[in-house]
Amino acid sequence: MKRLQFHHIVWILLLIGFGFLVLYPLLKPGFIVTDDGDWMVIRFSAFYQSLREGQFPVRFLGRLNNSYGYPVANFLYPGFMYIGSLIKAMGFSFQTSVEIIIASSIILGGIATYVWLSSYFTPFASFIGSLSFLFSPYLLYDVYKRGSVGELLAIALGIATCAAIAKKSRLLIPVLTLLLSISHNTLALFFVPFLLIYILMKKQYQLLVPFALGLGMSLFFWGPALFEQSLVMFNSIRVLNPQHFFAVSTTILIQSSLFVVAAIVSFVGKKHPHEKERLLFFTTVITVCLFATAISSYIWNIPLFAKVIQFPYRWFSLMLLVGPWFVATMADKKGIAKILAIIGVMYFIYAALLYRETRSIVRPDGFYTTNEATTTVANEYMPKWVTKEFETRPVKKIDFYSGSGSIHEKKVTTQVIDIVIDAREPSVLQINTLYYPGWGGMLDNKPLAISVDNPYGVMRIEIPIGTHHLYMAFRETVGRFVIDVISFIFFIIFIIIIL
Repeated sequence: MKRLQFHHIVWILLLIGFGFLVLYPLLKPGFIVTDDGDWMVIRFSAFYQSLREGQFPVRFLGRLNNSYGYPVANFLYPGFMYIGSLIKAMGFSFQTSVEIIIASSIILGGIATYVWLSSYFTPFASFIGSLSFLFSPYLLYDVYKRGSVGELLAIALGIATCAAIAKKSRLLIPVLTLLLSISHNTLALFFVPFLLIYILMKKQYQLLVPFALGLGMSLFFWGPALFEQSLVMFNSIRVLNPQHFFAVSTTILIQSSLFVVAAIVSFVGKKHPHEKERLLFFTTVITVCLFATAISSYIWNIPLFAKVIQFPYRWFSLMLLVGPWFVATMADKKGIAKILAIIGVMYFIYAALLYRETRSIVRPDGFYTTNEATTTVANEYMPKWVTKEFETRPVKKIDFYSGSGSIHEKKVTTQVIDIVIDAREPSVLQINTLYYPGWGGMLDNKPLAISVDNPYGVMRIEIPIGTHHLYMAFRETVGRFVIDVISFIFFIIFIIIIL
């Protein structure tokens, strides 16, 4: 990617200054009150604990679900938690680490939008288009109402990947594609096909290899997330009704009318120098308007469609990708079109000021590190063999279900159980942790059989009379290990290309 010229740097610095207007509520003491914000921090703290205890890749969060464990990291976007773990390791609190990711996503998204738009338009037009991203209604809704850290990160990475494709950066594309793919499940399903079409449309076929490398490196997450869905309740329960959110989507669409108007003005005008892009982006705008509103209610009755996307307003993430392009198109013209683009962005900025009154709550890190909820709406990633859930945490992590004896703990964490058992009679030991593939162990250095034949799905082990050494750990299954190796091979190829 070529070095930015000085005048571009000035525009970017000005853009960062405007970015702090968006971030102002985040700078106040405490953590902003949102729908999902606290759950994101809680899940992240449990993820970090599992990572520090040696689990990699992280899949099973042993502290959650009343300390019985929950395999949520095996299925839901771990990207922000891996990045957050690096920030946390620098000494920041869990809350601050998440706030840094949110703030960085907004600033990165704004800068990436400018870099991408500058490939098509003048610096001024690129700046106006980037402002429309920073102050776009859905972005602010995601930050200050929903608190969706994964979505914000994915949006920023999606735009950054567009910029890397436009600049033909073979080194950035694999990294950005990898991070995008693990930052949010649904948005990855939106952005990856869009970016692939974008590469093919620009006839940049040489970029297909680095793009494929990024996808290949993400298989360590996507492989188990897809293949192991049959093991959990996700496909057999209804988490929510997407049609209940059409009213919210319609409101956001009205607030985002600048993007729609800009797309229409651009499309009905004279032939554009980048006609293929205009067609692709206009089609994207129409797609968003269709699927985000009640017009498409019949499609949302399809179970798989509703389960994967869940919220109709998630389609606006694609609008954040292409909307600023159309705004920049207007700002690049002369006369009334440029004035309308500037007025529209000024309206966005004015509307954004409403979020200055966002409420924040000051909480210690312990609030997050001691919370043991599952962090999902309907516990949809509970293993299928769990037919009855514990309502409270266990008194002991390890106890005798039947029989009697004593237990000497050498090492007990959420990932490893290393104990010596003195059984006075033939007994059954209960490990108060949900079984999930990956748990295994040895009794007196011999492979043991784990029983989950109980409604709670916890692990039970038969112990003969006498003294015995029990060692158990959560590790990768053979299938996951093979996928990990494939991901690592893609990583090695990427390193070789760099060298």
